[in-house]
Formats: sequence, C-alpha cells, structure tokens
Amino acid sequence: MIEIYKNKKIYLLMVVGGLVGSMACFTGNWAIIIVAGIILLLTTLLNPKFGVFILLFLQLGLIKSTSGLTNQETIFIIFFGSTIIGWILRQLLKKKTRISWSPINLPVLSFLSFCVFSFVKASYNNISIVNWFTEWRAFLVLILFFVILNEFKSKKELKWLIYSFLLITLLICLRDIFLFIQQGGFERLFKAAGLQYASLFFIMAIPFSITIFLTAKNFLLKWSQIPLILICAFRLLIGLMRSYILAILSMLTVFIVILLILKILKNKKIFSRAVTLITLICIISGIIFLIFPTQMNKIIKNNITRFVVLKNFSSPKNVSALTHAIEIKAAWKYAIKQPLLGHGFGFKYQYYRPNQKFVDGAIVHFVPLFFILKIGFIGTLSIIWLITTILMLNWQIFKKEKDLSWKLLEIAIFSNFIGFIILSFFVTNVIRIDSIFYFTLATGIIATIKKIQDKTNTTLNPIIRIKNCGQ
Repeated sequence: MIEIYKNKKIYLLMVVGGLVGSMACFTGNWAIIIVAGIILLLTTLLNPKFGVFILLFLQLGLIKSTSGLTNQETIFIIFFGSTIIGWILRQLLKKKTRISWSPINLPVLSFLSFCVFSFVKASYNNISIVNWFTEWRAFLVLILFFVILNEFKSKKELKWLIYSFLLITLLICLRDIFLFIQQGGFERLFKAAGLQYASLFFIMAIPFSITIFLTAKNFLLKWSQIPLILICAFRLLIGLMRSYILAILSMLTVFIVILLILKILKNKKIFSRAVTLITLICIISGIIFLIFPTQMNKIIKNNITRFVVLKNFSSPKNVSALTHAIEIKAAWKYAIKQPLLGHGFGFKYQYYRPNQKFVDGAIVHFVPLFFILKIGFIGTLSIIWLITTILMLNWQIFKKEKDLSWKLLEIAIFSNFIGFIILSFFVTNVIRIDSIFYFTLATGIIATIKKIQDKTNTTLNPIIRIKNCGQ
C-alpha cells in the first residue's frame, strides 16, 4: 500500500477530479462527468481508503443542498455511493475491517438504535417507509465514516484528511461563488440553487486553516491558508445566513479564548504568526474593497439589513423569525403527545405561517426539539450522551498531547463543536447529510487519536517497567 502522504499523484488526481467534478455540478456536461468519474476512480485505485474518503467528501459537498437533484447530481450520487458501499462491503467480506473499541462507540450505537427503532413509531403513525428513510438516511453517514476512518492508523494520515477536507471546501466555495456571479448576484440569490442552504464545510474550515497557518512548517501549506480563509469568509457573506455568521463568531471567540487561557499566544512564534495573519487579512480585504467598492458595499449592506431586522422581533418584515417561532410552538404541541419515543422520522406536523398559509412541516428550526419530536426525550438523551462523550474525550486527548500543532487542531475541533451546537438552536442545516459528515469526521479523528495515544502508552509502559527493574 502506498503511503498517502508520500504519493503526489493522488493529490494531483484529486485536485483535477474535484475541479472537473465541481464544473459538472453546474454545467450539466456529460463528458465532464465521465472524465471526473475516471479521475476519481484512479484516485481510489492508487490508494483505496484515501480515495474512498475523497469520493465521500465530493458526494456530500459538491451536490446542491436542495430538495431536488439534477440528473448530473443523481449520476454523481450513484457513482460515488456505489463505489463507497462496494469498497466497505469488500473490506468487511475480507474481514480486513475491524472496528476498534472507543468510548464513542457505545453512545453512537445507542443513538443509531433509537434512529432505527423510530421506524416502528413511524409505522404506528402511518408514515411511509420512503418518508422515514429520507430523514433517517443522514445518520447512515455515522456508520459509513466510522468504518472508513477505522482504516487510518497514524496522525500523518489524519492530517492529510484535514488537508483534503480543506481542499474540497475550497472547491465548494469556488463553485458557489461562480453560481452567485453566474445567476445574477443578490438580485437572484434565492434562485441560485444551494447558495442559501449550502454545505457548512466552509464554516468549519476556518478554525482549521488558522491552526495550520499558526503551526505549519511547510511554506506553501502555511501561506495557502490566507486565500482559503478569505474565500470561505466571502462565501459566508454571500450566504446571507444570520445563524452562520453567529456560529463562526462563536467558534472564533471560543478558539481565541482557549488560546489566551492556556497562554499559547505567549509563544513568540505563534503570536507573531497570529499578528501577521490578522494584518494580512485586513490589508487584502481593504484592497478588495478598493477594487470592487460597489459590490462589497452591497454585500455588507445586505448582511447588516438581515441583522437590523432582529431589533424588532415581532416586525412583519421579520418573516423568518416569526415563522420559526410559530413552527417551534406547533412542533412542541405535537412532541408532548408522544414524548418518550417520539413520532418517528418522516413525521409531519401542521401549522399556519404568519401569512396564514397552511403547512405540513417535517423540520424544526430548533434541532433539540426536532429530535424530541422524532425520537422522543429518551432518544434525545442518547445524542446528549454522545456529544458529552466526544467533548470529554477531546479534553482527555488534549491534556496528553505534546505536539503543539495537534493541540491547536484539537482546540479547532472543540470550537467547531461549540459552533455546531449553537447553530443547532437556529437552523436545521446541522442535521443534513453534509453536516453530519463533518460531525462524524471530527468524532472519528478524536476516536482515532485516542486509539493512537492508548497504543503508544501500552508500548511505552513495558519499557518503563524494564528500566525501573534495572534500577
């Protein structure tokens, strides 16, 4: 097996395949889809576990996050999905994949059990299997990723996963910006498919990029983070999502506060790089404003307008907030009717919007209530158990970690989780497939590092005992 961090061909094919694949998502060119498929298949053949992971990145990130899929995106899903599932089945049949034990396994299994059991409740409430599976399928990502992540054995491999995550995030951002320009900017933003509810990857990528800039030794890897941060920030601004901006501000605040509390910024090298990063981003942002003053002013004004509306929560102009409040109230009335085990995935409740339009709602813009409605209070407790276990395990890993770059990456994962939780109070995006992907990626990285640390301690303990006996 070729080690992924030594094989440059994989990265070249991955970049070309990703670019070609992103073009296919908004051009509808069948030739491009075929070329992208061949290139990505070659990536998989060069290094199966890394290639399959990249395919899953692309499948979750490059398709538009809307209810309907184009023919091209359907082909992408079929190709990627069959490759991923085929590889996993092959590994399981050959008994090469053994899921190693981790403290996270039990809460994950508990949560997934409640998800599967919700089918019984869904049947009791006359919910079709199609509607049930449509909502439940997002959580299948938990299973797929744990099987795939189990194949990664070293921190170097995990770092390359993070690098590939950032690369795919960059492709997603570039595709979205292209769509934004192609489809008429703000005048037709709501018609630009996927821009309002696109992947959350670009939010989660920013703390990772900052960490890499502060600790990377490689010149190219370090300085490439600045354009990536700027592109992700621009993508965030054109999304016009108040909750997204709140999430990224919360994540960055948590990240900086932890650095200050742990006195990491007292490290002269880290401090000088942090100052350099802030200075360069401010200068480049100022230059962009000078080059595109009209466009940038419009972007800022659009975002300010979205926040100004919140001054008067009950204002008729604040349709979004009013709708969410009515939606939550209606969902709660249905939730308390079957509080212990919920109504099952696929269940729809009914309410009237502020314009008196009658709606059959399936989602709730308050994710804890969504789970109470679907899998009840008991199922929701399993999610709280899972998240608590992840955060506690992350803290244990952080205390034992001696490598500064990994310490900062673990802080980035922690701050992302906090942002993830905050975001769940305002939008349902965190329970989509692409968002569950990031949740599982971060969870898998934590579990794998814990496994590596435990293995290292087990190896070192006999050596320490021998030395003590000798003395």
